[in-house]
Amino acid sequence: MENQVYNWLVKKGNIQIQKNEDCISLQLDYENGENCLLTHSDTNEIIDLLINISKQIWEDPDYQRKPYTNQLFKQIDNEYHWETETSQILIKYNEVEDAIEIRHSGNSRMNLEINHVVEMIQILEHLIK
Repeated sequence: MENQVYNWLVKKGNIQIQKNEDCISLQLDYENGENCLLTHSDTNEIIDLLINISKQIWEDPDYQRKPYTNQLFKQIDNEYHWETETSQILIKYNEVEDAIEIRHSGNSRMNLEINHVVEMIQILEHLIK
């Protein structure tokens, strides 16, 4: 799985996921839209991939684990926001489309630390129930 690029054509848009040293690189391409939309199946496949890459990073003996001390996301109404050094990512359930909506501001490519990814996985799992 090392440095392999995973490219998903989701319900609306394209999501690219790749291991980038001790982070997971996530890139969103809206394809002329305002966001990416994921079906329940898309979301489950993305969750599985994020878990597999996170596990690979976590089990690397050279990985320096950072303690999880505080919640990293902010919840505003039914939207979940994470900030990285260069971007902000938003995840919510879009009732009209019956899909998970993902948007970003800032750079379209985000390097996410494991603690961010674990929270995102938990939120995605919650939203598709």
